[in-house]
Amino acid sequence: MKDARIYLLFLSLLSVAAAPAPAEPKHRATPLTSPGTWFTDDDYPMEAARAEIEGTTAFRLEIDRAGMPQRCIVTISSGSASLDNATCDKLMVRARFTIPKDARGRSVSDIYNGRITWRLPDADAPAQLPSIPHIMKVTFYVNPDGTTSDCSATLNDVEPGPSEICAAQVLGRHFPIQTDASGKPVRQKLRMVMGIEKASD
Repeated sequence: MKDARIYLLFLSLLSVAAAPAPAEPKHRATPLTSPGTWFTDDDYPMEAARAEIEGTTAFRLEIDRAGMPQRCIVTISSGSASLDNATCDKLMVRARFTIPKDARGRSVSDIYNGRITWRLPDADAPAQLPSIPHIMKVTFYVNPDGTTSDCSATLNDVEPGPSEICAAQVLGRHFPIQTDASGKPVRQKLRMVMGIEKASD
């Protein structure tokens, strides 16, 4: 069986306007984070991986006035129910959008069309690595209620990290509430470190 890791190739996964409809938003719903962060290698359905099934699923997301997906519809099936279901399951949990608005600035609903190609890797292909070192540091605050704020990211301590990293990894999520010695909730600065570097023997 091929390696169960996947290469997720997003085809036309930029915001695609729907067919003209009444009250089409002047400001369309656009992804808050890179669509490439919505899926990981671990998302490949085990059933499809075992059967070495690949395919492309086209979908439509119905976006509410808060920029949240409310419904996912498979518009073109990959031919595999497990791949189609996994596509919508992950999109509903991870896809987040800017608030769509009409010409008067009022929030409205919208739709977002895209497709994802589920592809198992070539077992003989070399693994891909970023330039080394590649150390990403994400610094943020956990507020007394567990929400997060004031997030910033750096790459190798000198370059700004990708703009979407905070939205994808930190902002909008709840973390364990931090407390002082007396057990009172406090605002705590935290840092998440991710990356790869060469190691000495």
